[in-house]
Amino acid sequence: MQVNLFISGRKLKDLDTFSKSDPVCLVFEKGQNGSWQKIGKTEQIKNSLNPDFTTSFQVAYWFEKVQNYKFVMIDGDGDGDYETIGEVEVTMGKLMGAPK
Repeated sequence: MQVNLFISGRKLKDLDTFSKSDPVCLVFEKGQNGSWQKIGKTEQIKNSLNPDFTTSFQVAYWFEKVQNYKFVMIDGDGDGDYETIGEVEVTMGKLMGAPK
């Protein structure tokens, strides 16, 4: 079965001095060999600590298989540099069972 992952953030840490963070979310899936494979990233939202990203990710969902995902929220500075705001690792089973 294919599912769409929609990503948002709430109460993110503000890493900018004169404005708010400009978050982007990087999405990774753990491969069979245990290494993380980047499957995509969201658009950047300027000056927001509560972003609702419009980019979604279509991934396969296997009921009987443990699928691990990692979401890394970064503050992009526009010049290729970034700071990590935070990250979370979660299984697809937890995502499918979550209320929102």
